[in-house]
Amino acid sequence: MKFPLLSLALAPLAAAHFQLQYPTSRGFDEDTMPEFPCGGMSQSSNRTQLPISGSFPVALKMGHSQTAVEVLLALGSNPGDNYNITLVHTFQVTGLGAFCLPHVEFSSDVLGVNITDGMNATLQVQSNGDPSGGLYACADVQFSSSVTYSEPSSCTNNTNVVASAFSSAAAQRNANESTSTGGAQSSSSDSSSSSNTTSTTSKGAAVPLQTAAWGLLGAAFAGGMAVL
Repeated sequence: MKFPLLSLALAPLAAAHFQLQYPTSRGFDEDTMPEFPCGGMSQSSNRTQLPISGSFPVALKMGHSQTAVEVLLALGSNPGDNYNITLVHTFQVTGLGAFCLPHVEFSSDVLGVNITDGMNATLQVQSNGDPSGGLYACADVQFSSSVTYSEPSSCTNNTNVVASAFSSAAAQRNANESTSTGGAQSSSSDSSSSSNTTSTTSKGAAVPLQTAAWGLLGAAFAGGMAVL
């Protein structure tokens, strides 16, 4: 069977970007993913129940071999574009396929308010664009005292996936303003990955990452990573 040349040319693009696997995503559209907020996806009535304290996993499927990633949160039932809480500062993922942060920690100190039973929020994962700007995916969530930490089957990491902490200024830069190696998108010359990152490779089963090397990422990686 013959395929149009245009279809073959677009095939690699359709597999690119990233997908939010957990918490349950609002949806995925390759064409609208560069739209802030939430990749053009409207609010969902399907809210993932998260524990009222502690941590929760964030599972992704990576479509670029090197990506800058950031995890943000907005409180409220309909927060619009007010994603003003940083849960995980910008870091680098190298490798394709499954990637999971098993323990994204949060508290009233981080959120700035007391977390109450039934509180609604929206999680936004954003990455550097292709080749510029940002890519966005959201999950609507609800904090609940009736659930405890649960790790979904999607919380795995492909062998040889590498998570790397960006240092200082690179970690503070929003992912949608970053290159995949931690430089500013507007700069004429990109900073090298070696000068902006500290890398840890996970292979085998449940390898804990070294928290001290991750600076601003802190305890988000402390629980280790479940690896295929």
